[in-house]
Amino acid sequence: MVPARALGLLLCVQLCGGSGELRLVDGGGRCAGRVEVKHEGEWGSVCSYDFDWDHRGAGVVCRQLGCGTVARASPYAPFGQGKGRIWLHPFFCRGSEATLQDCPHYGWGKHFCNHDRDVGVTCTEALELRLVAGRGPCEGRVEVKLRGRWGTVADDAWDMEDAEVVCQQMGCGSVADIYKGSNFGKADGPLSLALVDCDGTEKALWDCKIQGWGPYEGPHEYDSTVVCQGFSRLAGGDGACSGRLEVRQGRAWATVCHGHVDLKAAQVVCRELGCGTAVAVPAAGHFGAATGPLWDGAFECNGSEPLLASCARRPTHGQTCAGPAAIVCSPYTGFRLADGGSGCAGRVEVEAQGTWGALCASAWDLRDAHVLCRHLGCGPAASLPPGGHFGTGTATGPLRRDALSCSGSERHPGECPVALLGEPTCPPGHAAAVNCSGAAEPLRLLDGESRCDGRLEVATSPGAWARVAAGPGDDRAASVACRQLGCGVPEKVYAVPAASSGPVELQELQELRCAGSEELLAQCNASGPAAAPGHSPPEAAVACSGSRRLRLAGGPGRCAGRVEVYSEGTWGTVCQDAWDLPDADVVCRQLGCGRALEAPGSERFGPGVGTLWPGAGGCSGTEAALWACPAPALRGCRRGGGAGAVCSGLLRLAGGSSSCSGLLEVLHEGTWGRVCANDTSPATAAVVCRQLGCGSGGRLAAVPAQGSVPAWLGWVRCQEGAPSLWRCPSAPWHLQSCGPEGVAHIACDEDTEDTSGATSTAGASSSSSVAPLTAVSGSVPVPTVLCVLLGTLLGLALAALAVQAHRAQLQRRAPVKATDVGAEAVYEELDYSLMPEYQEVPSHTGSLSEGSGMKPQDDSWDGNDEELSPGEAPALPAQPGHGSPDGYDDAAAVPEELPAPHGGDAPAQPCGDTGYDDVDMGTLGTAP
Repeated sequence: MVPARALGLLLCVQLCGGSGELRLVDGGGRCAGRVEVKHEGEWGSVCSYDFDWDHRGAGVVCRQLGCGTVARASPYAPFGQGKGRIWLHPFFCRGSEATLQDCPHYGWGKHFCNHDRDVGVTCTEALELRLVAGRGPCEGRVEVKLRGRWGTVADDAWDMEDAEVVCQQMGCGSVADIYKGSNFGKADGPLSLALVDCDGTEKALWDCKIQGWGPYEGPHEYDSTVVCQGFSRLAGGDGACSGRLEVRQGRAWATVCHGHVDLKAAQVVCRELGCGTAVAVPAAGHFGAATGPLWDGAFECNGSEPLLASCARRPTHGQTCAGPAAIVCSPYTGFRLADGGSGCAGRVEVEAQGTWGALCASAWDLRDAHVLCRHLGCGPAASLPPGGHFGTGTATGPLRRDALSCSGSERHPGECPVALLGEPTCPPGHAAAVNCSGAAEPLRLLDGESRCDGRLEVATSPGAWARVAAGPGDDRAASVACRQLGCGVPEKVYAVPAASSGPVELQELQELRCAGSEELLAQCNASGPAAAPGHSPPEAAVACSGSRRLRLAGGPGRCAGRVEVYSEGTWGTVCQDAWDLPDADVVCRQLGCGRALEAPGSERFGPGVGTLWPGAGGCSGTEAALWACPAPALRGCRRGGGAGAVCSGLLRLAGGSSSCSGLLEVLHEGTWGRVCANDTSPATAAVVCRQLGCGSGGRLAAVPAQGSVPAWLGWVRCQEGAPSLWRCPSAPWHLQSCGPEGVAHIACDEDTEDTSGATSTAGASSSSSVAPLTAVSGSVPVPTVLCVLLGTLLGLALAALAVQAHRAQLQRRAPVKATDVGAEAVYEELDYSLMPEYQEVPSHTGSLSEGSGMKPQDDSWDGNDEELSPGEAPALPAQPGHGSPDGYDDAAAVPEELPAPHGGDAPAQPCGDTGYDDVDMGTLGTAP
């Protein structure tokens, strides 16, 4: 109670000036701690009562210090009691004051509270949030930095709304899954927060209702964890590490347009997704058309940001979208040739996750070597020495079994599909080797789909390039360029507008005059600058036959959709007049998608846009590529474009209740086979489910082998976060019987919100042809159903009794008119609250004892006016529900215990399982 003499002072409040110096101490930083002000050269504390010190007064402090807004305010010396003067006792702050001493107070050095009421503030700038021990910055154990120390969030009722706030605050999109306990390892630090209750719309975790502000010491059985969907993803490509860029826009995925991200932004995306480094930003639409809304904005990154959401953004000012942005990531961050006497010959070594290792020669071929040599600036490959020719090096451990499947037209070896599944152990010393030609190619094609199409440039000196002006002799020059690059013959020669700005090394423009029979472009006649200063004529561009590409667009993944061919520098659809299953079979096999199941027309995946590609419709089904099929007679295209293909894929779950549950089967050499369960890792289930578009997790079980279907694989050892099954090591491919261990059965989460990015391919990797599924809603526990039924019956019984009582009363009062009384039922509302009211955890640093981990209600309890000394047992209030005037959780001066619910006042627990587990937090103690 405020002393009576204070009432007189209230009539003559002093608004005294001071030095204006303010600080927060003992909170681990400048933005959290005990409030102290400096007056007459001496620092002193500030005290107040709980009904006076709230977010308005604390907000003045945070704003005055430039520390953001208030996360927590407490008058009960949460950061310890001061030792010197108490300078201020403010009250009735409006929150708009410029400084704390502008609030009404009793005068400097005049106060009616002691050091046990020294106020403390935690501003938002003092708090940090992170996710640790996950595969990336968007999953892991939730930790909050409080008082300069990182600690966990303990909550046995952690739910999706709580996790949604964490994911949004981290810039990681929406929540995908939640866990409790040690899914991401066991923490060994303090508990920062306990019992958090969010509604899912808060901007920060500390904006939620928090019952326990630590740090505390105690067990970590209820540490909260979360897996976010992420802010960015790559869809429609080879696994999760290549595809068109999509970002979270609310609860939906939006496509980012080409030109709105650059290589620095791509590096951020690849790092965020745990996919290594970015090796290419291909042309617009490289991985198909957008399947949803477009993202209205561009990203400007410096390349060091942990998340794409952390990059600066700029408006696009109505700029048209040329097509979806595409990114190709690679797990390899470096390539080199070792022990060959020069940088252009030697043992092939790759760097992954900071470690260099030699590549096995078992799957190494000339096309892989060409791509690597050109990437290293050593021209094409000259020869492939036998494995181990240049030794094995000093790297420890076995040789890498990674099998590259380059086509030869890739600009970077990281663009080549890679498979590890089924690759045999490399023989000792069998390291891949190559001799490159050693001469860097003096020409290049840029801004196309591959190294075999784009704007033509020629080298004039080391590191200096010249553009080639379009002219009448471009066809002959193009023939020489395509031949020299190993890209076939020119399909199209065309002019493109001069680049508005380019690299510094582009210093001149040249014209080339070739006969067409030259071996090298350098043998052609080259003129000097072709135009007067200030005038930029069009430049020459070439599309060689080696640039041809094939894709399936408009479907649920890259193994089902409308057939599109990249030819002559543009994407086009295929006429459906003569399209049949053998044609679709060639497409599926060429894409590494298994066999063709259907060859639909445009009614399935749409007619598409662009020019019609004429060379399809006469395949026998055995051709290696669609353009190897005999071209049909050109008689026009009556039905238009839109020929499609639905492929089997190379991966499926068979024999289950849906396509997201069943026995794991893979297609190899044209035959489906199962996977033995012997030592197959549990993480394999999550990898398969993500690849099939069936959620982010799943459960692996061993079931007895039945039927005559053999198994192809065993000992599949996927690690957490593997981008696809094909990147997982296993025993070599061979048909086998699984024996008593049984076969692998996987049940996925079946979260099929969007399967546009689902893939199920190897090498060239394919998508599953699984159509989007409807998420299965959670089932209601049987006890809950019984409880509701019994409650309904009880309500009806009470209603009947009420009617009978009402009738009897009326009959006693007026028996003659009893027949006129209607049978009006009186219903009694039954309280079926599944959650009893629990008291709040005092927010003072201390221990949490006796209590429940259930979500607390808003009701608080009233403790003693004065704070108890350490070690003193708190007296439980006689009347629960009478909260403190300000409603804060620290109003009760009981910092050392979590009060248990009052046995006589708490609502009765309803019958059945409420879905909550009581938490005994009695073992939690005060953190030092």
